[in-house]
Amino acid sequence: MPEENLGLTYTDEFGETCHASFKTNEYHSLMELLCDKYMQDWGDCKGRAWCGTCHIKIHTEYSSGKMDISEMNTLSNILDSDKTSRLACQIPLNSDLNGVVFSILER
Repeated sequence: MPEENLGLTYTDEFGETCHASFKTNEYHSLMELLCDKYMQDWGDCKGRAWCGTCHIKIHTEYSSGKMDISEMNTLSNILDSDKTSRLACQIPLNSDLNGVVFSILER
């Protein structure tokens, strides 16, 4: 069975709407996909959920499972975080992301 091409939509920190294509488990996390294919130099702590530089806000229904304590702690220290906030480094790149819409926040 061929791998399915999936996609998502995001608004970058400049307000431009962008689309990203991916395959399930092509990368470990959403942050890795965006860093490799679409953005440069994003995620200062390289995926450890420490820095908050990959803070995003998800605008569509998305069930990503339970947030771990490291991500919760980091988000609690970000002034504009809310219930739609996540760290892209902690979101697995799988078919659950197909069709998701989110915003990348200014650092």
